[in-house]
Amino acid sequence: ASRRAARSETCRWQSEHAVTEPSDASQVDVLLDARPRSRARRWISITLLLLALGVAGSLLLRFLEGNTTPYYMAPIIRGDLRPQLSIKGRAYLVGEITVRAPRDALITAVPVAPGDTVAPGQALAVVDTSAFAQAIDADRLALAAARDQLARAFVESRLADARIARYDKVWGESAHRVPSLDEMDTARAAVRSAALSVRRDRVLLAAAQRRLDDDMANLQATLPRAPIAGVVVRPLVAPGSQVQAGQPLLELAPLDAPARVIVPLPPGIESLPAGQSAQVVISGTDGAERAATLLRTTTDPAGVRQAEFALAPDPRIPPAAAATLKMTLPVRHHVLLAPNTALAFAPHCSTQPELERSSLCLLDRDGTARSVSIIAGPSDGHRTQILGGPVRPGQLAIIGWRAAPGASGPKSGPPAGDPAIAPSTPTAP
Repeated sequence: ASRRAARSETCRWQSEHAVTEPSDASQVDVLLDARPRSRARRWISITLLLLALGVAGSLLLRFLEGNTTPYYMAPIIRGDLRPQLSIKGRAYLVGEITVRAPRDALITAVPVAPGDTVAPGQALAVVDTSAFAQAIDADRLALAAARDQLARAFVESRLADARIARYDKVWGESAHRVPSLDEMDTARAAVRSAALSVRRDRVLLAAAQRRLDDDMANLQATLPRAPIAGVVVRPLVAPGSQVQAGQPLLELAPLDAPARVIVPLPPGIESLPAGQSAQVVISGTDGAERAATLLRTTTDPAGVRQAEFALAPDPRIPPAAAATLKMTLPVRHHVLLAPNTALAFAPHCSTQPELERSSLCLLDRDGTARSVSIIAGPSDGHRTQILGGPVRPGQLAIIGWRAAPGASGPKSGPPAGDPAIAPSTPTAP
């Protein structure tokens, strides 16, 4: 009984103290019916906050200190690209022909230049005529001698005719007594001989004239002449060249012929639709852009794809002039892109500087730079599509020096003209 009384007394005391013990809950907790936060959770929150502040401070310090590498970098990304082509090509005139050498000859001068207008039959080159000149001089001497000989034959023929006429008169008046029959026969023979000499000398004179005419014709045939009225495109031989019959001498284009522009297509350009519009700048003109229309795409014997564009007829377009074609292609979606400044910097870390448009300089995780070969596609002037190569999105491509190698002065700024480059680009982790 005493033990039961003691236990009940203890329970009563505990219940009284449990009611009167002060609670840790605030009035707000009571109002919201929320349980107060434990001390362990409070310490965990404080620890996490301190860690976040430490990381933020480290990143801020790293941002203020800048990049520790000597390079500026930009990432390789995937995105949309609207290529803008600017291709060097050549303009030519439709209907160009090749003038060939009509005879074996030595070219002494080419009096026409590209862009000169020539008339039909105009001589396009001057040839060495020394051999022809000697033959022509000999023909002229032979012709003069034949003329003199014919003149003497005429004189002798007239004398023989006059003599036989006197003999015939005397023969009639003397009743056929004088002159004698022998003298009459001799006079008649002299007349016939003089007539034969005249005919022979006429034949010889005609032969000498033909030889002279033939040599003059050969001389004229040796001179290359323009078959049509046209514009000289370009000479194919230089003064002092020994040419053979049929060898090309120069290219000639008809007057007022329409112009065409041929440009090589870079890799990665798909088949272009006929009628694709473009702009062309012809060198040697006023520099204005001319509208051009795609006619066809072909492949030359070397396997290079070419595009031929048509221009409106314009006499101011010089033949065989250099041309620059500008064209905008349809948008390409989700392609691998590299900044053009990275391709321009590639020779600085490559042992082959000629691979400017076929390599990239990437920064590895250990901070070393390495050159990788790529297949560069079209560009929009700021970024270039990568068609192939060991490159993936997110890699950092080197685009310039933060400071010149070996320089101790202040750091130089990033390459101009690329707004995507920040001076404080962090190093890849």
